Amino acid sequence: MKTPFLCLLLLFPVLGIAQDHYSITGKVEQLEDGSKLFLVYNSDGVSYVDSTETKAGHFAFKGRLSYPIYSALYLNKNPYVTKLQPREKLDYFRFYLEAADIVMNAKDSLKNIVLSGSKLNLENEEFQRMKKGLDGKFDALNKEFSKLPVEQQKDSVLFAHFVDREKLLMDENYSTHLAFAKKHPNSYLSVISLSFVASQEKFAEAVESAFERLSPGLKESPLGRIIPLQLASLAKTKIGEIAPDLALKSPDGKTIKISDFLGKYLLIDFWASWCGPCRAENPNLVEAYKKYHDNGFEILGISLDDAARKEAWIKAIKEDKLPWSQVSDLGGWDSIAAKLYGINSIPASFLLGPDGKIIARNLRGEDLQNKLKTIFTLQAIK
Repeated sequence: MKTPFLCLLLLFPVLGIAQDHYSITGKVEQLEDGSKLFLVYNSDGVSYVDSTETKAGHFAFKGRLSYPIYSALYLNKNPYVTKLQPREKLDYFRFYLEAADIVMNAKDSLKNIVLSGSKLNLENEEFQRMKKGLDGKFDALNKEFSKLPVEQQKDSVLFAHFVDREKLLMDENYSTHLAFAKKHPNSYLSVISLSFVASQEKFAEAVESAFERLSPGLKESPLGRIIPLQLASLAKTKIGEIAPDLALKSPDGKTIKISDFLGKYLLIDFWASWCGPCRAENPNLVEAYKKYHDNGFEILGISLDDAARKEAWIKAIKEDKLPWSQVSDLGGWDSIAAKLYGINSIPASFLLGPDGKIIARNLRGEDLQNKLKTIFTLQAIK
């Protein structure tokens, strides 16, 4: 869910299993003949699109999957290819695509589809019911903030107050995911939920306990194998620890490693082109970079854009005039960097000293400026 304060992980990662067939058969009664439907999903940094035309409201898709994956069905336009016009509304339906014979029916619109034949989507409906009240709390907090005068919204103390309240709601959210995982040890969604919570230190013991109760096949899945790494990352990304090294590609294909910046003060900035709070923070980063770059300050931007948003990522770099190095594996929230550093909300950042050790986390606004001022003032005295 997006909020005015953080961009939070939407739980749509993937889970590797043996490749198998899926089929979708559907009918939306009021669709005109020749209406075009696009089936769209992202996997391993690649965007996949299938399309078909309707006849008497009927449509069908067939294919093979290496894993269940969160997908979308769009009417007449693929928004990843054709940009929506201002105020244009798109008719679409989101669901989990899995190796099953899925049936979809609706009278008038894709958004009103009733789905059957998929155990995974039934489990997701149960999960959505479990968190419905919590979603309402998030919405209420957002509305409360949006009603404030612009001057108050920009007040750093008041903004921090809203961030703290949001974090309390996030703790409720993590608890809901844990409750679902404990109840459904054989569900793919439980692996997703545990992966989501695994980066939270206060819930680490509960995640480990729930993970042990998962079925062996889920533990050995690609996503399941990542969860122990996420739990280990809690210790590896504490202040005072050497930041985990990794190598990612820049937009032009150049490999850049975190260790390339040893000897400098480095801010590792996790962001994305679609993240409003990230884009709002960029002017502050630009100011800090211009002020302290000549003194040995660097920034490495790590984007959580996915493959379908690569051009949007490149465009955002240009629009926000970001002069520092940018990298991504275009895996979205499934980025290996996000897993390695336990990221499930952005903006997120780690400030490293010249020796590669983490000296601060999640500095924003004046907090970042004050920290850098202290560092480089002391450096000048020495």
